[in-house]
Amino acid sequence: MPPSTTAVGFTVTLRRMEPAAETPLKRAYRGRPDARSAVGGGLLGRLAGLGLAARTLAECMALYANIVLGRERLDLPAFTAALRQAGLSILPAVTLVTAALGLILGRQATMVLQNLNLPGVLLYTITYAVVMELVPILVGVLVAGRAGVALAVRHATLVVTGQMDGLLVSGINPIRYVTGPVLLAMLTMSFAFLVWGSLVTVGTAFVWLFFFSDVPPYQLVDAVRSTLGPYDLREAIAKPLVFAVVIALIATVNGTIAGRDPELIGEAATRTMIAAVTSILLIDLLFVLWPET
Repeated sequence: MPPSTTAVGFTVTLRRMEPAAETPLKRAYRGRPDARSAVGGGLLGRLAGLGLAARTLAECMALYANIVLGRERLDLPAFTAALRQAGLSILPAVTLVTAALGLILGRQATMVLQNLNLPGVLLYTITYAVVMELVPILVGVLVAGRAGVALAVRHATLVVTGQMDGLLVSGINPIRYVTGPVLLAMLTMSFAFLVWGSLVTVGTAFVWLFFFSDVPPYQLVDAVRSTLGPYDLREAIAKPLVFAVVIALIATVNGTIAGRDPELIGEAATRTMIAAVTSILLIDLLFVLWPET
């Protein structure tokens, strides 16, 4: 087409609009299929995904620091909704699973006590296994299945519907707007679920042993006091918090690179769940292999 056309005394000049310069954050949130293939495949794609995860963590930490310093305000409606989604909605599941786990452990312990009569050693083993391994992993998996998948779906939906572009044009940081409140809610509820799940599991197992194996209450209390030291408690608390951070980063990356095809939203959710569960088990293995000081 010629640059100008004359018709009935009017001159129309056609000019090519130059695209606005893109920031690194805008490039990360373009969400086009080619961007997805560039981030999702090969060594460079994995490195790009790690870079986006690091950027997400840095943005969230900067948001929390600014909130503490009074420079920014936390989106309370988003934080409340994230608490409800990441916590209250799975509280019945956490209670049911941990109570069932406690009953299973209590019944198995009863059978062992009847044959070996070693209540002290068995109680120490059960307490340590529940608080240090079983409950943190269960909490991490449940949080990943509910809050992590929902976060990935939300990021992918914003990209598919074009709302992510609207946030960028409006000058709103998508990471702080979407991931910031959710990550804080996941950290809060992971800690709460660790405490609640441990109490329910150990309490249920001990009640079973008290009624069916005649284990005195003082021995149950002594088992908890002797098994869990300060280092063990710090490790037990750290595990679900680390799980929550990793789950949020995985969900943000997978949701961001999903692309603009609506069918890829489900794929992003599936990748998030698989990657989150795998990461939880590997991180727990690192905690186990980490030398004690």
